[in-house]
Amino acid sequence: MEKKGSKVDEEHELQMILSELPNSQYLKILLAQIMRHYDPKIKYIFQKRTGWQLAIEQYNGSLCRIKIHKEYFSVVIPFPDFGIQYLTPMVQVMSNEFKEKFEDVSKNTRQIEMKVTSEEEMEDVIFLVSLQAKKLRKLVV
Repeated sequence: MEKKGSKVDEEHELQMILSELPNSQYLKILLAQIMRHYDPKIKYIFQKRTGWQLAIEQYNGSLCRIKIHKEYFSVVIPFPDFGIQYLTPMVQVMSNEFKEKFEDVSKNTRQIEMKVTSEEEMEDVIFLVSLQAKKLRKLVV
């Protein structure tokens, strides 16, 4: 079931999500960065089985999807085909969460889901979103 409403409803839903989420400051920062740099469309989706998700789109493509869990949030980011080549030299400075995920990345990887519980993980997600935005921009130009 997808829930759609007015801007006021969405703002209220976001405040409700943030109020129930530990470490909500990371989600606030992530959303602020995404809004500032990409001016995306955000869909608030609630499903009984999985809970809240925020589908974030730009240039008619998926920038990322944020899943709200009880103790944290995770971000599902489409993994661009140039991702392995681009990220391999940077793995050493990325979070442990990203290093673990990157070990399982292959040429067939279509998306990566990052759990966000620290500032370091949030910064990695912001970087991965920027790669996806770069890919989406190229498709439009």
